[in-house]
Amino acid sequence: METLIINTKNSGNAERILELVKKLGEEGKILSKEEQEDFLLGKIMEAENTGKDVGKEAILKELTTICYE
Repeated sequence: METLIINTKNSGNAERILELVKKLGEEGKILSKEEQEDFLLGKIMEAENTGKDVGKEAILKELTTICYE
């Protein structure tokens, strides 16, 4: 299975693209803002994974730094 992510400038285009995807017999979904943020956070976590255990305070400090840059 392949995954395609498309960012559109307006929701009308997203709806039309999703309609075409479904007509082609494929599956698709428009992600909510929260789902987009969760996906991106997961990608960041994968990229930064060191395999070491880290405390909750260190994680929260790093997230706070990233969010307010």
